[in-house]
Amino acid sequence: MKLSTSVVASVSLLGLLASPALLADSALAVRNEASLSRATALPILGNSQLLHDGEQAYGLRVDWSNEYVNAQNARESLLIDAESQRISFGFRQGLAPGVEIGIDVPLLITGGGVLDNVIENWHDAFGLPNGGRQQRPRNRYAVQYVKDGQTLLDVHDSSTDFGDVELNAGFALRDDIAFRAMAKLPTGRDSLLLGGTTGGAIWFDYNPFASLTHWFGYVSAGVSYNEAADQLGGQQNPLVGVGGVGVGYRLIPALALITQFNVQTKLYKGSTLNALDNPGGQLAFGGRISFNRRLALDLGVQEDVLLSSSPDFSIHIGVSYR
Repeated sequence: MKLSTSVVASVSLLGLLASPALLADSALAVRNEASLSRATALPILGNSQLLHDGEQAYGLRVDWSNEYVNAQNARESLLIDAESQRISFGFRQGLAPGVEIGIDVPLLITGGGVLDNVIENWHDAFGLPNGGRQQRPRNRYAVQYVKDGQTLLDVHDSSTDFGDVELNAGFALRDDIAFRAMAKLPTGRDSLLLGGTTGGAIWFDYNPFASLTHWFGYVSAGVSYNEAADQLGGQQNPLVGVGGVGVGYRLIPALALITQFNVQTKLYKGSTLNALDNPGGQLAFGGRISFNRRLALDLGVQEDVLLSSSPDFSIHIGVSYR
């Protein structure tokens, strides 16, 4: 029995190692998941490959993010002590040769900081500052902004509710270039910072490694335009630029490593605090396991490299099937 079990396990492993990769030229499906970014239509960049005519693809993504900001000056103060889990179900359909459409439906869970201890230990191990997060009570949720003595934002109730539904479309310009568009519908609740605004984005995804066997990646650029939110709408930038670069390498057909960096111009104006005045930059790295030609698993982490304008730390898990 032990021998037969070992043989089956060995054959299964060899099959996994030899299986062709799934969607191997696409990036990790991550973006800025900050509490104050949900009023802006920020697209998922880095997929130059469209589905074939009649082909369908399904995706389930979980992005678990932790953010902490405690900043103030003579006129303003901003406190963000928040954690969120974004659970997204996506569907794409090849509509015609070189054309696809899709939809993404998110469930958002916001609340206190389960990851606080993990992040503080990580910072301590590498000699990085905690920014005062260790002085905050555990498992508290707060997003508060005061300017010139007026409280403009005060959200402290955790929630579980739908975010903004996203409709998307893609058009193949060449085998290595796709033009994409996304419309964000106001299905989330603005009062809970779950979205609630109408917006849209257009962008290009280009794979500069399309002619190579083991390497893949992307260069992306575009713009996003959004209506003003009820909260902080007066300081919201309606037009935001987005872009990103990434590179991946297939160690074996079933396993690829991916590193990427996405940016967006600043989402707000009229402030000198970094979390509102800075552009956002997120560095992500992880890997993709392709179990067969149809099923793949993405695992990754994302860090804020432009301090305070993105979550400190995010964990990404994605399952795709087509």
